[in-house]
Amino acid sequence: MQEFFAPLPPDFDQLAHAARTKRGGLGTDPDLRTVGERTYSAFERVQFAPHSATPRQRDWRHIPYALWLGTERGLHTHTPLIDHYFEVAVPEARTSRRPLKWGRGLLHTYLQGFNSDSPVFLKLAQAARSFFLDPRVLASLSETEANGLERLITTLDVLDPRSGPQRVADDILSLPDGKTLLDWQTRHGLTSGFWLNNFCRHAFLEALQAPEDVRRDLRYIQRVCAWAVHDAGTPQQRFRYPICRDEFAYSLLSPWFQTTPPPEVQHTLMSELLRTLGDPRHNHAGWLGVRREAIETVSRWLTGRTMDAFFQILQHTQDDIGPYRRRFWEAYFHAGHILEAWVALGEDAANALRAIDVRGELDHAKILGKISPNQCVLMLRMGHLLFCDWSHQGRLRAIDIHSRQAPKLYQTQYELFELRFATPLDFNQGRLDDPGLLHLESELGGWQDTARDFISQHLGITLPLADLMPTEST
Repeated sequence: MQEFFAPLPPDFDQLAHAARTKRGGLGTDPDLRTVGERTYSAFERVQFAPHSATPRQRDWRHIPYALWLGTERGLHTHTPLIDHYFEVAVPEARTSRRPLKWGRGLLHTYLQGFNSDSPVFLKLAQAARSFFLDPRVLASLSETEANGLERLITTLDVLDPRSGPQRVADDILSLPDGKTLLDWQTRHGLTSGFWLNNFCRHAFLEALQAPEDVRRDLRYIQRVCAWAVHDAGTPQQRFRYPICRDEFAYSLLSPWFQTTPPPEVQHTLMSELLRTLGDPRHNHAGWLGVRREAIETVSRWLTGRTMDAFFQILQHTQDDIGPYRRRFWEAYFHAGHILEAWVALGEDAANALRAIDVRGELDHAKILGKISPNQCVLMLRMGHLLFCDWSHQGRLRAIDIHSRQAPKLYQTQYELFELRFATPLDFNQGRLDDPGLLHLESELGGWQDTARDFISQHLGITLPLADLMPTEST
C-alpha cells in the first residue's frame, strides 16, 4: 500500500476544534489491493449488474480500486457497470454528506493508475476532475488537513491527463532557490509516496523534455537529479524510476555530446549520475537500456576524472615525476586516444584518494602483495593495448588486451603478479631482462620519447614530443 496524502496529526483526538474541521479529509487508504479484490468480488456476486441493490455504498465508493487488478482482470472490462459509476454514482456523491470519502478512491487511482492511452482511465480522469472541481467538494477539501491538494487540483489542474503532468513538472522546475522538493510536497499535503506513482513518473518525463538551453542550466540539473532519487541519504536510497533510465541520462547528457560543459556543470553531472545510476564502466545494470551516446559521454568524463585523481594522488604521495606523467598521458587523452582508465592503489595511496574524493564517488582497486604503501598503478586502454604505469620508481608496462595475462579493468583488487605481467611487448627491445620502461631522464624527455615511439609503432598514434612535455603554462 502506498500513501500519497499526509496523515492526520498524532494529537488529532486531543483537538476538539480540529476534530470538527478535519472530519471528512482524504486521510490514508487501506491495503488497496485487498480492497480492490473485495470490491470486485462484491460485484461479481451480482454478475456486475449496474442497478443491483446488493452491493453496499462502500463497495460503490471503492470501485476505482477494482478497475485494474491485472492485464485482463478488473471492473474496467464491465462497461455498463463502469458507465453507471461514472455517470450516475459519482455525480450523486458530490451532494452526499461526506463527499471526500468518494474522492479518496478517485484521486488515488488516478495518480497510481495514470494511463492516458486507456479509454476507461480517461473516463476516470473526467469524472474525478468534475467531482473535485465542484464547489461543494472544494469547500470540503479546504476544511481538511489535505487542503494543500486544492492548489494541486485547481491551479495545477493535476486531474487533466493532457496538461496535468506538464503543469506539475513546470511548477517543480520553477521552485525558487532554497525551496526543496520536500517543501513542495508539504505545501500540497502529500507524503513521499506521491513521488512513486505513475502520474508523478509522467511528470518527471515531461520535465526531462525541457528545451536544451534549460537542460544546460546547473539549477535544472540539480532539481531533476533531486527528483530522481528516492529516500535520499538513507540506506534505501535508489533511483525512483528505473524504467526512465534512458530518458534521464539522455536528457542530462545530450546537450554536451558535441561540447564540454563548464567544470562545475560537468562535476555535478558526474556526481549525480554516479549517485543515481552508478559507474557505467562497470555497473552495467544501472545503465541498462541507456543510449550509447550518453554512456560514452559520461564514461569519457569519468576516465578523465580517474586520471586526474591518480595524478593528484601522486602529488599527495610525493612522486617525483608526477607532473611529467600527467602531461604525457593527458596529451593522449585530450587527443582522444585513451579510451578507459582505472587505478589500483596501495594503502597510503588509497588514503590520499579519500582525502581528494571526500564523498567517496570514485571507485578503485586494491593491490594485494608486498609493495610500498604509497605505490599505485594507472591502467589505461589505448586501442588494443593496456598500459600499466607504476608510480614511485615503478615501470611502465604494456600488454595486448586480448592476452590471457592481461589484467581486466574495473576489478576491486589485483594480485601483484597480475599488474607485473609477463608480456612480449618490450619497451627496451631486448636490452634489459624486464620489458617494462623505467622513467629515466624525465626532464629531457627520455622515457617519454621511448614510450612515444612504442605507441607510434604499435598503435599508429604519433604525437610530437613537445606536446608530451610540461611547460611553464601547464
